[in-house]
Amino acid sequence: MSLLRQVLAQIEDAARTGAGLDTVARALGLSRTEVDSMAEYWVREGRLTREEIGGGCPTSGCGGCPIASSGCTTAPGRAAPRLVALRVRRPSASGGEGASGAHGG
Repeated sequence: MSLLRQVLAQIEDAARTGAGLDTVARALGLSRTEVDSMAEYWVREGRLTREEIGGGCPTSGCGGCPIASSGCTTAPGRAAPRLVALRVRRPSASGGEGASGAHGG
């Protein structure tokens, strides 16, 4: 099985268990950047969809952000952290597409 297909299979497993892409990367001995790139390939191919489910800095500023204490690198003028979900698309029995989720985090 090609590495791209292994990544897709691991993302499908992650969707069922609620694991994230860090888990996929560890399972395959890849960097998170490599897994992100391969996930992007599957998004372009239509096997995964990306859905932004939250993100951005809180209106209360850094003091209201749980990431601030762990070393957030967001500076004025830079993009704020985003939470993204990937959804696995499979043909359904009726010929349409089905989906299940895996978190990008």
